[in-house]
Amino acid sequence: MEVKSKNRELKQARKIVRRMRGFFNHLQIFIIIMLFVLLFSNTFIDFFESYIENENSLEKVKANIWINVLLWLIALVMHGLFVFKFKMNVIDDWEENKVAEFMNGKE
Repeated sequence: MEVKSKNRELKQARKIVRRMRGFFNHLQIFIIIMLFVLLFSNTFIDFFESYIENENSLEKVKANIWINVLLWLIALVMHGLFVFKFKMNVIDDWEENKVAEFMNGKE
């Protein structure tokens, strides 16, 4: 019985570490892309400025870039909240119930 409990704790710990690793990978990609956006968004806009006659289009492109950044930041914050357990325990309770259900069915 003690071995099963140790195995279960090990699986749970690995699951938590996997979630954390996924979040930190997401954060790393976000930081790298945001550096490129901050450094090169104006260069990108300036390059196309001579080819586009309607200035409103460029303003929409600028707004679209920063709206996407904001949405991605919101998604990153939600991912962090999920990983670091600032959420309702509904999902964990459901997982535990399903595991118990399958274990009882197989025994």
